[in-house]
Amino acid sequence: MERHYFTCSDKRELFYRVWKPTINNIVGAVHILHGMAEHGERYNRFATYLNTLGYVVYAQDHRGHGLSASDDELGWFASKHGWQRVVQDTIEISELIKKEYPDVKLFLFGHSMGSFIARSVIVEHDELYSGVILSGTATTKGVVGKVGRFLASTRSLFNGGKKPDALLDKMSFGSFASYFEERETDFDWLSKDPKEVKKYIDDPLCGFICSSRFFVDLLDGVDIANSTTKAKNIRQDLPLFIISGENDPVGDFTKGVRKVFDLYQGVGIVDLTLTLIKGARHEILNETNYEEVQTIIGTWLTKHSK
Repeated sequence: MERHYFTCSDKRELFYRVWKPTINNIVGAVHILHGMAEHGERYNRFATYLNTLGYVVYAQDHRGHGLSASDDELGWFASKHGWQRVVQDTIEISELIKKEYPDVKLFLFGHSMGSFIARSVIVEHDELYSGVILSGTATTKGVVGKVGRFLASTRSLFNGGKKPDALLDKMSFGSFASYFEERETDFDWLSKDPKEVKKYIDDPLCGFICSSRFFVDLLDGVDIANSTTKAKNIRQDLPLFIISGENDPVGDFTKGVRKVFDLYQGVGIVDLTLTLIKGARHEILNETNYEEVQTIIGTWLTKHSK
């Protein structure tokens, strides 16, 4: 794994990682977008697996996350237009990958919040990609989401936007644990594997409480990702692969995920696949059957790299 910094168009530096296969014949590139309150290094096992298939893998730590953030910036994108900035960061790093590997296909992989970023990116620059994989994605919360955004926007005015907002965190994600009565931690909704849950809890760059302003940006991103009007901008021959755990509360236990599938089917996406992993929770790459999940994704990538 190589470690680098990338200077974005607004002069902000982002930390990113690159995993390169040992074979000379690189068959494709994968750009990973991690989720909320985590970072790119958590995808090391998945990236290493993709290396064995011949893929070079890139993953940045988003603004406000991982090694791209100072201690007072964890869980904060920007003072304004934060979602648009994170989307632009992704486009710029994808363009870097295309320059470094111009002769292979580029695939975008987004998990959870990263899936919303990916879905926002492709309504603007679908030409960059030969396929997109959406892991742990979800639909919009409708009126509830609008109320939440109003509350987040109001609270960000009073605390400067950077302060961690425990109330919004509890409203947004605190309820996920309650779906699993026999739980040992409040993060058991991530995976059935207690070792993976412990790794997440013990990681100082995971599980932090995000800022009021972050929640404004995130809810904006969810709306953009789930806009039928914007989805119509995506070229119909862009392959989309939606994969989720059946017991993922983020995807409303498949109901929300199926709505996302219906959205893209409704705008005419031709190559559209939905796979639901039996018994799996939110982080399918850190589930007890992660090898099966990796193989499913690897098979889809191999098919679309030809």
